Amino acid sequence: MSTNEATLPAAPPPPSPPPPPPAEEPELEEPPRTRAPAAAMPAPAAAPLPYQRMLGSTAYERMRAEHPAEFAPASVFFTHDPRSAIDRRNSFRVKAALVYEAVTGHHVDDHMTLASSFLLALAKECHSRIIQKLSGDAAGERDAPDAENASPTPSPDPDTPDNKGGNKPSSEPTDEGWDEKRKRVVDAIFLVVGFLPKLKEAIAKSSDRDGVDDSFKSQHMQDIVTDVIKLENQLPLRDLLDVAAVVEAAVNATVGRDEFKDVTVAGAGAGGEYKLPFAVDGFGDVLHSFCWYYSPFASSKRPAASPSPFKDVAADEATAARTTLLDCLHMSLVRPPPAQQGSAGAGGAATGGRPSRMPTARELRRSGVRIQASESGRAEVEFAAPAARLPALVFDFKLATVARNLLAREYEEERSKPVTRYFQMVNELVEDAADVRVLRRAGVVRAGGSGGDQEVLALVKGIDGHATYPSVYMAMDREIEKVRKYHDQRMKSFFVRNRPGVIWASSVAAISVVAIVAARRNRG
Repeated sequence: MSTNEATLPAAPPPPSPPPPPPAEEPELEEPPRTRAPAAAMPAPAAAPLPYQRMLGSTAYERMRAEHPAEFAPASVFFTHDPRSAIDRRNSFRVKAALVYEAVTGHHVDDHMTLASSFLLALAKECHSRIIQKLSGDAAGERDAPDAENASPTPSPDPDTPDNKGGNKPSSEPTDEGWDEKRKRVVDAIFLVVGFLPKLKEAIAKSSDRDGVDDSFKSQHMQDIVTDVIKLENQLPLRDLLDVAAVVEAAVNATVGRDEFKDVTVAGAGAGGEYKLPFAVDGFGDVLHSFCWYYSPFASSKRPAASPSPFKDVAADEATAARTTLLDCLHMSLVRPPPAQQGSAGAGGAATGGRPSRMPTARELRRSGVRIQASESGRAEVEFAAPAARLPALVFDFKLATVARNLLAREYEEERSKPVTRYFQMVNELVEDAADVRVLRRAGVVRAGGSGGDQEVLALVKGIDGHATYPSVYMAMDREIEKVRKYHDQRMKSFFVRNRPGVIWASSVAAISVVAIVAARRNRG
């Protein structure tokens, strides 16, 4: 190096190229369910489910504000909204108590802290086993965390935002501080281990829905029943199936721990092992029973028809990942469209998409239309002159909640709203309490001891207040159009045949009114 070069200030080194962005490490908490190509780009974030979009809308906020009892959970909260941290903490006791009773066969009584700790430990165990199962299925053993190295489910942290200030946690264990995925495991355990087996047992012991209702007489249990179907408390079926696949082994492993030596499994066999009351591949039958009980319509208690719409839900990954219990209920209320049926066959041309208005129940009776109850359990109308068959609406403690949440689920649908159209049709049928009595005598409204004519009238007249009117469901609209035409033709024929008599009766009535008015004036 020369002298001149030595005296010159050293040139700054050329800027180094920016480091490449760190590659995203695979998320062990939820590995992909199918093997991804080696050079595949990161998958885009999953689109929100339909019910999640609805929950974020101003329309839902209006519905919830107007009918909080039907939309806001009362006892069981699945929400992860930080504003609901206190509600979720309180509902953890409800979940823990029901799971403890399902596993041990004993009411929680004075063992609430033990029950809460047991649910937390069970959720940890289930989550770990789900991760191992998914990792092994998706990417082989190299990605599967073993029992020691698997990322543990964190215990509730008193310094997390949810637990500060006014949300100071109680000494009782809860899932506060857990992330959303682990909280969903807790909620899925509540459904799979606690609620669904209890409902399944009540259905098996009862010959009809009234008998099942008798199993849930307390207000506490009725709150749980209605909370489970609310839009805010929905989970993808995939979460339930993941838990169902591992929960037997998870319960047995958890019970075997020293801190739960006093927890005994109810009805355990010689090995003292817990068994889920249903098989994972039979989950479709559980869904069928669930929908039979929650349906707003009466139907006979029978096994799922073949082919059941829920038969392959456990095997269909796409369906299970985007379908909830509320979706299953909605699916059960609509007749599946015929395979490969064209738009003309599916929609027909009877109405051209313009729904007809249904006459009132008393008007139909005057025109000779016989209203009959159908027990198909579906939102459909069938007309074969002179009989109109309508689904039998069951007015019980959960109808308002079920109906309003079904309507909220359909709110963003553009093509077809079968449940909304049904309730709009009933609104047209019922003008006052006298119309309700006509429907009750026909068996189309079954209120039992749950409500009188005025209560049914109030529910029917107000239930579709937020829906776009008229909503369209072509299969129903075609039949309503037939009823309307038959009614109009019969009334027109009546007036043609009886025109002289009608004119005479009208004249007599008019003369009577004039005479009464004149008499009153003379007295005055």
